[in-house]
Amino acid sequence: MEGLRVLRFEVHDPFYNMALDEAIAQSVGEGGSPPTLRLYGWSPRAVSLGYFQEVREEVDLDFCRERGIEVVRRITGGGAVLHTEGELTYSFVVKDDGSLVPSDIEESYRRICAPIVACIRRLGGDAFFRPINDIEVGGKKVSGNAQTRRFGAVLQHGTLLLSMDYSLLGALRPRVEKLKDKGVSEVGGRVTTLREALKFEPDREAVAEILAEEFGKAFQLEVGYGNITDRERALVMDLVRKYRSRDWTFRR
Repeated sequence: MEGLRVLRFEVHDPFYNMALDEAIAQSVGEGGSPPTLRLYGWSPRAVSLGYFQEVREEVDLDFCRERGIEVVRRITGGGAVLHTEGELTYSFVVKDDGSLVPSDIEESYRRICAPIVACIRRLGGDAFFRPINDIEVGGKKVSGNAQTRRFGAVLQHGTLLLSMDYSLLGALRPRVEKLKDKGVSEVGGRVTTLREALKFEPDREAVAEILAEEFGKAFQLEVGYGNITDRERALVMDLVRKYRSRDWTFRR
């Protein structure tokens, strides 16, 4: 059975987090690293922008400055996401050859989100995948996901909200039309957390281990905990500079 390299849960700053996800994608695409599941957290808090978004349209920069919230741009698409200490984030990277992840975008989201749904159900939550890239409990979003196909790899990363300080959602400028499509008036009414859904807050590291087990099952890969390679480490050092740069963050 082919192996799944799992990188144990660690907390890093937002620029390192995005740099390492890209470095892993490059290495997996080159054939230098196996399929990889990475589990991580954020410190300090941050807003991550989708690749195609314009910063000032999506983020209240004054709010972020006042509260020490960093802003970083992803290489994946999708919308702006607030990342806090109450979140578990994952990234999943495989070669883009159709062997593990289908070429159809919605089906690929469904397949990669399936182990996250299974994890939440193991914890006692009634979770469902909602196309194209959300996971919901009780009709509210508990996990958002974003994807890109570059370097010969598929990279998908996303959130799992364990808890949330809703007062920090002022960092985001949600589009009114998008909220109307979801039938809610404000972004706080669209999301929920596992603490709210389960009536307790599960331990983040324990959830990370369950996620690793479920990814292994879903993709029929033998789970093995490992570390980043020398090649990935070197790539990260270069990429962090890109993600910290104003040119990258404000490129649109």
